Amino acid sequence: MNRRDFLKAAGGAAILAGLGGRAANARELPALKAAMDDFVAKKLFGGIVCASNRGDLVCAGRRTLDPADGPVTAHALFDLASVGKTQTAALCALLHAQGKLDPDAPFTDYLTEHVLAKENCKITVRDLATHSGGFDNAKPYMIPDPKKMMEALYAKRPVRPRGEKFDYACSNFAYLGLIVEKLTGLDLDAAARKMLWGPLGMAHTTWNEIVGNPDAVEFAPSTYQGPKRKIGEHNDVCCLYAKRPMGNGSNFSCAPDMLKFVTDLLTRAKFPKAYYDLLFTPCFEKDGVRRSFGWDMRGTSWQFSNWAVTTFSDAAICHTGWTGPAIAVDPKRGFAGVVLGSQEGGKANTMGPRMQLLEIMARH
Repeated sequence: MNRRDFLKAAGGAAILAGLGGRAANARELPALKAAMDDFVAKKLFGGIVCASNRGDLVCAGRRTLDPADGPVTAHALFDLASVGKTQTAALCALLHAQGKLDPDAPFTDYLTEHVLAKENCKITVRDLATHSGGFDNAKPYMIPDPKKMMEALYAKRPVRPRGEKFDYACSNFAYLGLIVEKLTGLDLDAAARKMLWGPLGMAHTTWNEIVGNPDAVEFAPSTYQGPKRKIGEHNDVCCLYAKRPMGNGSNFSCAPDMLKFVTDLLTRAKFPKAYYDLLFTPCFEKDGVRRSFGWDMRGTSWQFSNWAVTTFSDAAICHTGWTGPAIAVDPKRGFAGVVLGSQEGGKANTMGPRMQLLEIMARH
């Protein structure tokens, strides 16, 4: 097997042993390492790991922040925050490909406990996945009692008609995660391990907390809402309080595992055609925002992915997360890339740098 075939098939899985600034067997890309070191020096990120299907697996910065101890490595497990939503979407897409989930059915057909189930609800599963169903990002369910949290989540109401506008709302993906659990009879971690992570060989990814794991990455106190966290607890308050996997994200993964996920999306190698088609087909476009099922796509204006500073094509899908990650797949350029970072500088100051790192890998 030649190097290109190895990277395509393994997604970089065999280069887990990288330490410090450059992982073993990864390509040399000085512009990438220089940018990563610069972002760490400016305290935008505590640590960063970048990977791509072009052969990149590069590390910069530290795994822990206080005290700063040990370089971040390719083994490092980052809280994915909202990037985890792409895996909730993937599970829904797999259920769709199996004929078990209709994206255009009212979501309350699957979640009969929701208050809207008795009100002739028209909000579809697809509406949830494109953040266009009318729910806003208010979180009245942020209650440190799992039972009361679920009651409040099922009682949340939309604030506008479906399809009126894009309004990013974590509750949309919490509902999608609950639908996955209803249809599989498994919690999200078990469902993902059986349907997604297992087939892709993502052996280090989990939706459960990883307190005590020596590869867990520490995040800056500025990224937390609510109580102080131990290293390896969920950054997201909803996931922290729920004490169970939730579809809005905050699962843990490392760069080589995430590279397997995005490389498969690029090569369409493992799952049925309907799975990939659902995730890559634009199905909402309004006010400059363009979305596929669970993913950002290039629009004329953007508030999450900072597409303006990239040359990704209109076929690309991307997602970012509060804690510092960004992933992208561009079929027209044959590119799949991962940036996992522990942001210290805030979302507004680190969103552009994440996209810059993806752009550097995609251009070379």
